[in-house]
Amino acid sequence: MSAYKKRMLTDYTSTVTHTDVELSGSEENASSSRGRRHIDEEDSLRSPKRLRLNPRSLVLPDIERITDLQKAQAALDDLSTQIHTISENGVSVSVDEIVAVCEKLCDLFHIFHSLHSVILRRMGELLKLSLGTSCFPVLRPFIIKVLNSTSWDTRIRVQLARILLEAGVKHRQNSAFCWHIVTIVDKFLWRNFSLTAPLSSDAHGEDDITDGNIQGDDEMMQRDSGWSVLLASCLDVIGEVLPYRDTSRQYVLSLWNRFAQDGCNEVRAAAYRMLDALTERGFRMRFSLTTYRRLCNDLEDIDSSVRSSVMNLIFRLSDDYPSQQVANAQAVHSSETTETINLVDDVFCKICDRVNDWEINIRAQAASILGRMNGVTLDYILQTVDKKLMSDLRVKVAGHERQKRLFESGEWSSGRKWADDAPKERLQQDDVSLMSIGATGAFVLALEDQFQEVREQAVISMALLAEKHPTFGSTSAEFLVDMFNDEIHDVRLKALQMFPRLGGGVELREDQLEMVLTVLQDATLDIRQGLRSILPTLKYSSAKLIRMVHTELLNNLKQYPSDHGQICQCLAKIGASNGALIAEEATVYLNIHPYLHSSETKSDDKIYIGTMALLCNAASSTPEIVKVFLDFHLRHYLLYRYKYPEWFPYLDTAGNARLKSRKGSLQKYPSADGNIASFLAILERRFVEAKGYRNIADILDVGRKEIQNMVQWNVSQEAAGAWLDLQFRFASRYVEALENSENDMLRENDVNEAGVSKSIVDEMRTLFTGMTDRDRLLTATLILQDKLLQALQSGERSGDLVEVGPEILIDITDLEGMSGKYGEKLPRWISGIGDDLKTMYATKLPYSKLLSWLRSCIPVPRLPGSEIQRVSVNIVSPIENEYVVNVVAGTIHKIPLEAVVEGCLDLAGIVICILLPDGRRLVVYPTAKDTTTESDADGRLKFFIKKDLAVSQSVWSAAAAIIVQLAKTVVGKTLSLLGNGNYQLLQEEDTKKLLYLGKAVTYKVMPQSIRTHL
Repeated sequence: MSAYKKRMLTDYTSTVTHTDVELSGSEENASSSRGRRHIDEEDSLRSPKRLRLNPRSLVLPDIERITDLQKAQAALDDLSTQIHTISENGVSVSVDEIVAVCEKLCDLFHIFHSLHSVILRRMGELLKLSLGTSCFPVLRPFIIKVLNSTSWDTRIRVQLARILLEAGVKHRQNSAFCWHIVTIVDKFLWRNFSLTAPLSSDAHGEDDITDGNIQGDDEMMQRDSGWSVLLASCLDVIGEVLPYRDTSRQYVLSLWNRFAQDGCNEVRAAAYRMLDALTERGFRMRFSLTTYRRLCNDLEDIDSSVRSSVMNLIFRLSDDYPSQQVANAQAVHSSETTETINLVDDVFCKICDRVNDWEINIRAQAASILGRMNGVTLDYILQTVDKKLMSDLRVKVAGHERQKRLFESGEWSSGRKWADDAPKERLQQDDVSLMSIGATGAFVLALEDQFQEVREQAVISMALLAEKHPTFGSTSAEFLVDMFNDEIHDVRLKALQMFPRLGGGVELREDQLEMVLTVLQDATLDIRQGLRSILPTLKYSSAKLIRMVHTELLNNLKQYPSDHGQICQCLAKIGASNGALIAEEATVYLNIHPYLHSSETKSDDKIYIGTMALLCNAASSTPEIVKVFLDFHLRHYLLYRYKYPEWFPYLDTAGNARLKSRKGSLQKYPSADGNIASFLAILERRFVEAKGYRNIADILDVGRKEIQNMVQWNVSQEAAGAWLDLQFRFASRYVEALENSENDMLRENDVNEAGVSKSIVDEMRTLFTGMTDRDRLLTATLILQDKLLQALQSGERSGDLVEVGPEILIDITDLEGMSGKYGEKLPRWISGIGDDLKTMYATKLPYSKLLSWLRSCIPVPRLPGSEIQRVSVNIVSPIENEYVVNVVAGTIHKIPLEAVVEGCLDLAGIVICILLPDGRRLVVYPTAKDTTTESDADGRLKFFIKKDLAVSQSVWSAAAAIIVQLAKTVVGKTLSLLGNGNYQLLQEEDTKKLLYLGKAVTYKVMPQSIRTHL
């Protein structure tokens, strides 16, 4: 036992030879390996070599050492850990080890009867390994014996069948292994259920299925619930594992014919699941009227799994044979000739009938299949939104139609309603046919289902059918508009996402548009943004409707100021597609009075910016709008054109005399991007001409301010401006430190200047994405300069020599490798310092020499690549609450968080930081279910984080402020958090490893104790 424990605890073995030490379960191998390790240790004293760690192999102790149940349980638990390590970390394991472990597991199975389930699970884990198929010859006799022996518990045999199923699905590409599994199951079925022909005697035959005796009296006597589950598991194995071949067609259909009409629900459902799984993997059924009628009859089966599989089968059958003619059994016309319809139309009607099913999952599946059907006649599709019930000619009125009647209702002065004397519609028997009664009103019922799963699938299917049939798109638009106000968030969001698939030019009435615009008041960001993406695609019949949309969007901007960018973009798109209608009320939008003077609006007013975005985009197609602009409108347009180029298009204002006299024509206005590049070139020349550190510092200060001003004129260069700003900060601190070092005026805090510069470089590496090779080389060069500057200030000195450390030479070598890889030329000072270190003292440089090199390499800011992005965060919710929220002390309070993260490729390193009033800092990592991703036209990703933060606070004397902010971990740093679970405690030393993003939000609460009254 002691030897066994020692082997279990030895996770790694130290080896200095070139051959790996092979571990086994025998004592001889263990003792020999210990002897070899002893010899190797003696040799290592004479000639030390590099230590190599080899992971432990797959090991299970000998049966003789497992003397009781507790030891067996411990050995099996350790084996599970080893298997998990092998599968997760890709540790190599030999076939002999797997085979040896399988043999020991078979012996343990016969010894410890209470561990049967655990042992079978270990066998299943071994079979699912990459080399698991190699141990199947050892397990095959054991599997056959246990599966066919009635002495074992039926539950054990069921578990064994499910293990075979999982292993077969894992190694589905290995057809030989799958055939071995299917052969074992087939022989079990053939022996116990008297099948007419085993798998080995397959032959081609017709697919027509005839009814026959399902089972004999002897079989019924031995069948119980356990046998039914075992049989169902075996059929699942055949459906998921059987490699499809032409010779297995008749065998599959014979199994289905044998068990599809079984009296047990589990067996019947498994038979249909088997056929469904095979057809999904490529098995194609040959069309037969007998088979199709039998499938249609089973649509009314009492078991929901059967109905689900049948729907999939007839859907695939209609996809393979869409134009096959079948008899219309629902036709009411009596004639000598039988009426026939296309198979795809008949299947469409039958699946529409399943929308009325009593099971939720069946209704949702039916609604989902309707959208995936191809080739359906348009008349059948249109009847899915028809409310006329053919049973008693009642009319089912949808919500939007009730609203329409209310909107159009009116009466004469006499009190009679409009159109009271209009002739009523009379329906004759010859005018309608009951052949499509299944399709009538299917989507109407699905959209009004009480469960959101059905409604959501119905919305998706209607959008998919509308893409294929534009006529249906205009009809279904009204129904999707009703779903914008659904009570469930996911349904509303799905309706908003699917609406653009109906095609452009959907025209809504005024009452419908009013109902749609109420969605803008939704508290969820993705709902509001989804509606704003729909509004530009609508067709507006009058200028009044556009005016209504404009007013609601501006009111929405007052309610949610953080949505300014999305609202302006929406208004810009609406203006670009409706220029003529907007031109009719251009003076109304700008508040221009025909006689009175109009005062100039502030250029930073967000509502005014949105209105100008609407009008300027409309002016791109209707130039007459520009003539309405006043002088300050034209000046503001020039400002917005370069500050928000994505919202304001180019307008030909060269012919406007007022604009020429003030600012010149727009075509002659210089580009902000060109200004930055030319300014940096001038700045570099000034660096060369400057004398003294003070002049260089003044040049850096002026340059930094000028770059900030240029970026204000062009928001698209905001990331490049932030990159340049960090370089200016680094250069200013670099010059200041050099001046202090040269004048021997070091203060106490000057020693930390290099550390501050290092944090600037960390910010450049962490908060920017899309960097080019030149940008990466620049950051590496700045890191080297920072290290050299730190050595100059605080390095150890021995006479005139300064200790720079061995890592400097390593960094220079890495930089030379990067320059060769990227094709960039290194500055001369880098190679000069490297040569001095190699030829002089390796880790030391003369103080004057080092100072001379650092003086010659003052960093000049460089413009980054065009694809660079800066990580930015906008916290939409929570907002800083004006009123304190009263909560019960000690209880969990939920704070809904909604944030938008831009400028990054993924959310790696992004954390949510929560600062509690007592000083604790909690860190929460957003999970995959908390995030959604969108991409803009340029392919740039935008991440939406939605998560409910759970916080708790003890009794506080005053209003407690909870601060929420997002942060990103510095590249190359790891947080050492305390605690387990989703909420972990941030230590004080880890705060420097985080870079906070965006503006922090303060959420005020008042924790109060529970007052009990006697």
